Amino acid sequence: MKKYISILITIILLCACSMSITPSIKVSEYLNNFNSLNEDVIEDMESAIIEENMTTDNRSIYRDVLKRQYKDLKYDIVEEAIDGNNAVVKVKVTVYDLYNSKIESENYMNEHQDEFLNADNIFDEISYMKYRLERMLDVKDTITHDISFNLTKINDEWVIDDIDRVTLEKIHGLYNYNLD
Repeated sequence: MKKYISILITIILLCACSMSITPSIKVSEYLNNFNSLNEDVIEDMESAIIEENMTTDNRSIYRDVLKRQYKDLKYDIVEEAIDGNNAVVKVKVTVYDLYNSKIESENYMNEHQDEFLNADNIFDEISYMKYRLERMLDVKDTITHDISFNLTKINDEWVIDDIDRVTLEKIHGLYNYNLD
């Protein structure tokens, strides 16, 4: 009898624990995965880096840029709204302003094109990309973006809906905020 009561209590506790994972907690877990550079984040990062047309050295710098961005990402959950099996969690995310760094690098390149020419006087994309990535690695300025995460309850568990391009750009600090 004690065995059955023990099993029943365990089942109740497990159900209670899974029911207590709110949409906000799911979003926190998602963002904490960036901070901790968990396996899924690293895998996604490596896939994205491989897709970039970069040299091995530039990929290494880019990897350092992203790892720094992820580890230093800060967030504040502002609001949670639940409507049946749907929820929206509003978050303020603070990241390094890599978008501004990108713009400053482009401006510098346009004003100093001769610094990015190879021996044949042809623009050297690799040299420019290295310059741009090194500037990104040195960024100290941050920016705060508002992000809304949509979640759906599936089998009594909150699941974050697919993350769109704009949200990822905000997390990466590459969102063009001049369009707002």
